[in-house]
Amino acid sequence: MTPGDIAALRSVSELFRTLDQTYGGGHARQALVRYLEHEGEPMLRGTYGETTGRRLFGAVADLTRLAGWTSYDIAAHGLAQRYFVQALRLAQAAGDRPYGSYVLVTMSRQAVYLGHGREAVQLARVAQQGVGGSAPPVLQSLLHAVEARGHAVLGEVRACTASLARAERALETSRPGDDVPHWARTFDEAQLADEFGHSHRDLQQYRAAAQHAERSLRLRGAGFARSRLFSRVVLATARLGLGELEQACTLGAEAAQQASEMRSARALDYVRDFERRLEPYRDAAPVRSYRERVAALG
Repeated sequence: MTPGDIAALRSVSELFRTLDQTYGGGHARQALVRYLEHEGEPMLRGTYGETTGRRLFGAVADLTRLAGWTSYDIAAHGLAQRYFVQALRLAQAAGDRPYGSYVLVTMSRQAVYLGHGREAVQLARVAQQGVGGSAPPVLQSLLHAVEARGHAVLGEVRACTASLARAERALETSRPGDDVPHWARTFDEAQLADEFGHSHRDLQQYRAAAQHAERSLRLRGAGFARSRLFSRVVLATARLGLGELEQACTLGAEAAQQASEMRSARALDYVRDFERRLEPYRDAAPVRSYRERVAALG
């Protein structure tokens, strides 16, 4: 076991993470699982010292969480949960409490997606306890934002607003020189604006949802294609809630076009959720035009 072996595991993680964000979990999941089974897991059965072992367990934990994440993205929810539990055990073996909290955050996100708000809040709070008050501000912001999403699913306005405020304050105190784990570095103003947008949408606060979704789309890089799609659907839903039917349908059609180019059950679900919300307006000209554009995607 060499440092190069562990560096290779980390590089492969980054490669699969990029593929997932750009093309959806369905594109790379099988290759990732094969790599984990044939390269990552056999390394764990090798010979190494304690320091190398911790780094190795940490690298395999990251690949395992990603296998769960890509499974979640294609709606294989039971399988995803098994990977997440395994990633938690590996993070524990690595002695990496912050990464363990990140796995719990991932599980909380899945609970939000499945509509299990109470479970989502509990998982986010366990993650917060796991890292304590010494965590870098970026990580604290992420943990509070994820808790807010759970409260939003439950319709708990005050608790959601309080968690969002804590997330915002934490991110404002972050500094470029902070020691932020590699997996938390993508959590930035664009991501926080996205969390705000989703939360306000779930609370039916459509004007605020639109403002934050627009901000997220302005700030988010093109490489985060699936996240941009989600923000676009949140914005479309907010515009619909504000009575701006034509604009909502235009945004929705753009999102449907993007979803057709991905292998992501979540992306398709976002589009379908928007289409359900269009039902009361099905005879309106913008909705008919939307349906024609989507039908043409094949």
